Amino acid sequence: MDTTTILLLCSAVLIASSLQAATGIGYGVIAGPVFLVALSGIDALQISALHNLMIALALTPFLRMHIDKKILFGLLLGSAFGILTGFILQISVSINALKIVATLMLSFVMFTLLRDLFRPRTTATDVEIKRMETFYVGALAGLLGGMLAMPGPLAGTWMALRGVHKQQIRATLLAFFVFAYGANTALYSIWHGFEASTLRLAAVLTPILGLGLIAGSKLSSHISEVMFRVILLGVLMGTLVLLIVDLVAV
Repeated sequence: MDTTTILLLCSAVLIASSLQAATGIGYGVIAGPVFLVALSGIDALQISALHNLMIALALTPFLRMHIDKKILFGLLLGSAFGILTGFILQISVSINALKIVATLMLSFVMFTLLRDLFRPRTTATDVEIKRMETFYVGALAGLLGGMLAMPGPLAGTWMALRGVHKQQIRATLLAFFVFAYGANTALYSIWHGFEASTLRLAAVLTPILGLGLIAGSKLSSHISEVMFRVILLGVLMGTLVLLIVDLVAV
């Protein structure tokens, strides 16, 4: 692996883990597509899943008091149906097809968030989130999680649109990720295991991951509701450009 690729991966891991710790979303959205572009193989999604699981396991215990248990239950129930379907799709299609799906998914989430950014913000007490709505969101998030190792953007954006506080979004998503990425990791292990080179690269990048988590945790209290959505939008836009450039270059 050349120096440029290593620097790209290290930068992506540092930025993505910082944003993940600060907002509850970001690692799969940034690092996942960058891994796909740099590695062009399923190992990219495996590393993303492993790192996301580490992050969720490390941070969830500290944020458990902010978890919205009602939303979490719906997401877990729905994703149980979506993750396996997404995983079957992942192993059945080409890497370029996965990149195209990731591009379409990020486009939808980005433009939805952009439209909402200019609307008045509601609070969690102003809306009643229906159980079946949460179930369907969980199923779609699980589908994208199983297919792209990215269950967060759809679920996180939906919660932001429904007026859930950023602290609850952050905590609930991390708890959801324990299940979603745990399931992904288990499916990878059962299906074809992990290559030694994949595990080595994941381990080499782990210290950078730790630095990002520390930085992001310190930044969390300084990020406002509006800034939270602006950061998420910027991250989605940057990742979308990267995917489009890579697809055009093929």
